[in-house]
Amino acid sequence: GGVVDTRSCMLGIPIALAVFGCGEWAVHRYLLHGRARARHDEHHESVRRHGGYDPAYEGPVWSSPVQAREAIGLVAVGLAHLPVLPVAPLYTSTIWYCLYRYRRDHRRAHLDPAWARDHLPWHYDHHMGEPDKNFGVVWSWFDVLAGSRAIFVGTERGRAGLAHHVERAQTALAGAVLRAQRRNPLRRLFGRAP
Repeated sequence: GGVVDTRSCMLGIPIALAVFGCGEWAVHRYLLHGRARARHDEHHESVRRHGGYDPAYEGPVWSSPVQAREAIGLVAVGLAHLPVLPVAPLYTSTIWYCLYRYRRDHRRAHLDPAWARDHLPWHYDHHMGEPDKNFGVVWSWFDVLAGSRAIFVGTERGRAGLAHHVERAQTALAGAVLRAQRRNPLRRLFGRAP
């Protein structure tokens, strides 16, 4: 075997970050807000109705079609990169990290809208302000490059609706225990806390 040039190997990291940022944006913009819009609208309608919260993210990944479709897509992208692993391990592992971060952050954003406003304001902006802008979930830099970044959090319009959004999110969260019991009737039967 030949000697591996660590400098060229390290290039896999920024290349993967660029590919993921662009890919995330393009899938969200052209697939989820294009060809698959009808299904994606289910998620948007729930998030708007519940002030940023989405009950579809409460249970395990297989507990709702919204989570399951998202997970299938993320796993498919991860598996598609598997053949590249021996040739570009840092590129592939960075893509996998980005997929993991997408899943973790997107789920948390819809279980804790206050966290989303503070840590993913561009995604909160997408749902509560400008649904045809702000397509990045993990990062907003590609929206900035593509001219699709529109700030809502902290604007006059965003502040005007904040109390209403917070109230809706708190109401949705209050129903989480009941929904968890409904998803698992054995817990209710045996008296275990959800």
